[in-house]
Amino acid sequence: MKKYHKTLPLATGYFGVSSALYAFGGLVVVYGPAGGAWHINIEDEPRWYRGPATVVGAGLLEMDVILGNDDKFIENIARVANGLKRDFVCLAGTPISEIIGTDLKGFARTLEGRASIPVFMVPTAGSEPYPEGASKAFLALADKLMAPAASKHPKGVNVLGAIHLSTGREERIEPLLAAIERAGFTLLGVLSSPRPGVADPLEGLRRAPAAERNAVISTSGLALAEHMYAAYGIPYVLGLPVGLRGRDDFLALLRGEQPGPAPAVTRPAAFRHALVVGEPVLGYGVQRCLRHDFGVPRVDVVSVVPSEMLFKGSEACSGTLIERGPADVDTESEQDIAALMNDPDVDCIVADPCYQALLTREVKFIRLPHIAMSARMYWDLPYEYAVDKGHEYLGAQLFGPGQG
Repeated sequence: MKKYHKTLPLATGYFGVSSALYAFGGLVVVYGPAGGAWHINIEDEPRWYRGPATVVGAGLLEMDVILGNDDKFIENIARVANGLKRDFVCLAGTPISEIIGTDLKGFARTLEGRASIPVFMVPTAGSEPYPEGASKAFLALADKLMAPAASKHPKGVNVLGAIHLSTGREERIEPLLAAIERAGFTLLGVLSSPRPGVADPLEGLRRAPAAERNAVISTSGLALAEHMYAAYGIPYVLGLPVGLRGRDDFLALLRGEQPGPAPAVTRPAAFRHALVVGEPVLGYGVQRCLRHDFGVPRVDVVSVVPSEMLFKGSEACSGTLIERGPADVDTESEQDIAALMNDPDVDCIVADPCYQALLTREVKFIRLPHIAMSARMYWDLPYEYAVDKGHEYLGAQLFGPGQG
């Protein structure tokens, strides 16, 4: 049994559904008790205060579950969706629907017949990791609303997996998007963080099949990338570029080239063994930056969500920034992470600030919020990770302000 004494459990599947679909103008209905979506909107979805609420709970009462008032549930959703003029409705499962065996797929078919918009369900149970819920949501959305493009867009690129639970505020990935455009590529879709000024949030999804290549920047985008390769023949690059070396390698892979040899580090940091805790794709991006930009000889990654799918190998993957080391592990166990962090050989840690509570000794700690862990607590913390901005932030942390 998982025990949490000083940290928080990570967000689960239907939180991932909410994060993946929030920006697309739909209505996400969490099939749970009254107030079932409140903890998503208030804690894990900081954007809720900045726009119209799109995540609601089914509002189930005890008698609704006992008597099976399905028709009332369906009519309520149809009325709300049409009244709010949503572009689609998504039904997300919870432990309640899993325990009582709710036929959400049947609900979706019935609801689509009564509403004037597309309806689909995402089979979450509330116990799976949040990237699994987000992955299922992306696949369901693509199956319902993505259509083949008439022709390919030269140098068109999609960015997949940009959910706030993994990548934070939209501004955090903007340096990466700008770097892609400066390199001569055209951004067709950024899923699921449409850039400011995009009037139709589904525009990027509709344009996505015209891309020449996808860029997967979190585990949540991997399943969609595999689907788009099978359906549209679009290969993908795997990795989130952190720092200068990460930027150069990433852009080379997007161009279909292999990265060149790493230049010598001109100013190595005074650390010998770093530990990076968090989402694995970002974690391996930080690892590459610490090794190749700052010369840290050993950098281990602790993935708090499953990462095995990143290393299976696929003909759809045309290049990766991820290099698994012998000491890299997958665990969300508070006790295991605490033991790794308090290893006397570790002299630098990069992780969400919540993990500082596990330390029993003095060590260099670089704060890199993981929203799936700390929710809104560190949403506004000043930090960076993408490309040049990530190099500047990590350099300032390793050497001191203005010294990176």
